[in-house]
Amino acid sequence: MTFYECMKLALSSLKTNKLRSALTLLGIVIGIASVIAMMSIGEGGRRLVTMELAGLGSNLIFVQPDYAGEAMSGARRKSLTYEDAQAIRKGCPAVGSVSVSRMGLVTVKYGKDRYNISATFTDEGLSTTHGAGLKEGRFLSELDIRAQRQVAILGGSLANKLFGEESAIGAKVKVNGQSFAVVGVMKEQGRTIFGENPSDMSAYLPITHSKRMTGSDEVAFISCEARDVRQVRDAMDQIEKVLAQRHGKDASFNVVSSASILETTETIARIFTVILGGIGGISLLVGGIGVMNIMLVSVTERTREVGIRKAVGAKKADILRQFLFEAISLCLVGGAMGIVLGWAGAALIAKIAKWPTYVSLFSITVAVISASFSGVAFGVYPAYKAANLDPIEALRYE
Repeated sequence: MTFYECMKLALSSLKTNKLRSALTLLGIVIGIASVIAMMSIGEGGRRLVTMELAGLGSNLIFVQPDYAGEAMSGARRKSLTYEDAQAIRKGCPAVGSVSVSRMGLVTVKYGKDRYNISATFTDEGLSTTHGAGLKEGRFLSELDIRAQRQVAILGGSLANKLFGEESAIGAKVKVNGQSFAVVGVMKEQGRTIFGENPSDMSAYLPITHSKRMTGSDEVAFISCEARDVRQVRDAMDQIEKVLAQRHGKDASFNVVSSASILETTETIARIFTVILGGIGGISLLVGGIGVMNIMLVSVTERTREVGIRKAVGAKKADILRQFLFEAISLCLVGGAMGIVLGWAGAALIAKIAKWPTYVSLFSITVAVISASFSGVAFGVYPAYKAANLDPIEALRYE
């Protein structure tokens, strides 16, 4: 029996039992759709995070205390200060720019409008280490820091809510009851997958006001920019050397580059995608078991038909191919429908949940291979059982 004849006979048998075939297809369709939808969610999230981290630049370096390591060892926690940043500026030739950051909750008031926001206490290095540019005005200057000027830069959304269409430059806002002059407004960075970007509803204040407003002059982390991508490793070594000189060789600080963070994030995101695909694969496994059950029922119902075909000369291989092709045909048709449903489901999730999705060629390939494998894996036993029926006993079957 030729391949064409086997396919024709298999499809004819499926058409004869439309309801049973449709119910069998349902399990495969849901399984394939789940695999594609889950993988598209994971891939979309991975691409978004990768894109945002890549936007930071590949020559950025972040320095922060090793909180985890110190907690496990029980050692006294070492903190970073503004003076550490100044030392890095002077003692690291491979570092082009340095910026300090400390977060703190403050209340910003202008007229009757009042907002509780998370402010970033920083210095003149903000202009080169911050990804977003200015919409208007200027960044903080070295003189602002040294003179402890009461100046502020507002996030784009915060400026819009306080001043509307009017320019905020030169206006005086109250920060924790103290008057600060607005010298700059950041460009809006837009919404993230979790909602409004926190940076858009933030304010940037001189680091010299940190202790007075938060009760501490510690720095959460120091952002550095290497002069060149090829000097990132040299810059990291120089930073570690300066910190060791200031805090002792036993001081524990994490010095990591944006490239290594990006690499780690991509690895985690890929694992997340595989886990989501595995969850969808469980549905496909259930659908495959359904195919095997239906094919076993089909073999029982068509025992007499198998006996007649064997009596007129059909070989075991012919019977095996016929039932195997039926199972594969069911899975492939279900796979095609599942791909369409999974694609539509991914688009619906992206629209409702505002979560980016990406249906890759890889996920479609995995779905097609999975459908084919399910047809072979769960169709072999029923086909083998049909092929090994005794023709005489099959003819006597009622």
